[in-house]
Amino acid sequence: MRKMIAVVMAVCVLLSLAGCSALEDATAIVRPKEKVFSIDTYHLQITADTTFQEKTGGNSWDLQITNGDAYISVMAYKYIDLPQDVTPADVYDMQNQDIFSKRDNVATVEETKTQTLPGCKVTYGMYSAEKDGVKNYYASYLMDFADAETFAWVLVTAVPSYIEENKGTLHNIVCSLTPAK
Repeated sequence: MRKMIAVVMAVCVLLSLAGCSALEDATAIVRPKEKVFSIDTYHLQITADTTFQEKTGGNSWDLQITNGDAYISVMAYKYIDLPQDVTPADVYDMQNQDIFSKRDNVATVEETKTQTLPGCKVTYGMYSAEKDGVKNYYASYLMDFADAETFAWVLVTAVPSYIEENKGTLHNIVCSLTPAK
């Protein structure tokens, strides 16, 4: 009887260990690997899953990453380089005015709001606009870092359905933008 109980217990232990490793494998499939993209000149970094790749050449962004469905574009600034009477909020407004002056049928999808995260004040708004007959949503962010020498204007661009389906993920990627450690 004792041998039978020992065998049953050994089998249970083996099955539970096999179950744990299967669970770990399933978790690895569900959680994509992450990649850190750096903006060395401004000592900033952003983290996205590995479906995102850096887009290089031919653009004026300090960093632009894409997964083929969405573009996350970062324009970074140093406070020391701003004219005395210009604030990060002014830069946010100027950049939004500039980008939307080059678009048609601009409409507000989500009013501008501000959220305070540890180490960063985030200003965010979402807009709909058309360029060359294609409708996109544009999520515009001001990332104003506490105790840092830099801040950033970030623009997320994608077709409306993609942004609606992935809003949380895209927001989390943008909010991962932080001063490099």
